[in-house]
Amino acid sequence: MIVLGIFFAFFGFKLFQVALFLVVTIVVTGLIMFIFYSTCLTDNTENWLGWLMLVCSVVVGLLAGLLSVKLENLEGALLAAWGFFLLGVLLNETVVWLAGKAWLFWTINIVLALIGFALGWKFTKHAEVLATSFIGSYMFFKGIGIMAGGFPNIYSLINMIESGAWDSIDPVFYAYMAGVVIMFIGTSIFQFKFFFHKEQTTTHPYQMLN
Repeated sequence: MIVLGIFFAFFGFKLFQVALFLVVTIVVTGLIMFIFYSTCLTDNTENWLGWLMLVCSVVVGLLAGLLSVKLENLEGALLAAWGFFLLGVLLNETVVWLAGKAWLFWTINIVLALIGFALGWKFTKHAEVLATSFIGSYMFFKGIGIMAGGFPNIYSLINMIESGAWDSIDPVFYAYMAGVVIMFIGTSIFQFKFFFHKEQTTTHPYQMLN
């Protein structure tokens, strides 16, 4: 997670096809496993069945990743949608959990994802820089949080909201959030300066004539 975060945050725009493939693969795989865990998988499920479902989820995720890179007009929109969804997760983990409503969690995240999709469709190249920078920053600190603790995952967050078990936020989470914001700003500037503006210059019609 940390390595992928660094890749996305600093080189997501430069190697956008690779970044998009990885994001779609991870998201689709995670979504399918989330559905499995929410419906049929339990603590008593046989290990081999859990692994089989994981393998099937990865295969479907890979196929979705391959398909996504073929949909050129949707590339920036898809990545922006996921970036805004993660922004919604941060908002839920920071403030919205106080409402104690699981439906509000999904409403905010889905609405933000739709807004991100629309903005990504309209401003594709800018969306590619901002989305990869934010996704990479989130993944980087999420990876640290997995090892060090204090950064809850989405599945646990929803369960805690539904059961009313979450009555406080680990203070270290706010440090993670601050890190995400700072890294996002820094890597956005980096990608705009070294990749975005260079591409705009080399592909500008007047520049090509020269």
